Amino acid sequence: MSKQQPVLFSIGWNACINCGACVAICPQEAGFVSPFDTIAVDRPCDIACLLCESICPVDTITHVPVEQPAVSVVTVDR
Repeated sequence: MSKQQPVLFSIGWNACINCGACVAICPQEAGFVSPFDTIAVDRPCDIACLLCESICPVDTITHVPVEQPAVSVVTVDR
């Protein structure tokens, strides 16, 4: 099974009705909640199942892929 690319969620706060459906369906650990009782928007979700987006009754949850930092190798002459 391939691992999903982590995502960051965004919530349209003007449309959110704080129903709690996104938190109820989320398979992340219990701490993956924002201060507004929605899914977390301030840290990457490594599960990226997107169940929260599909269950949102007002379609206000969106996501963007987390940019993976480029790894560079630096050699030092001694």
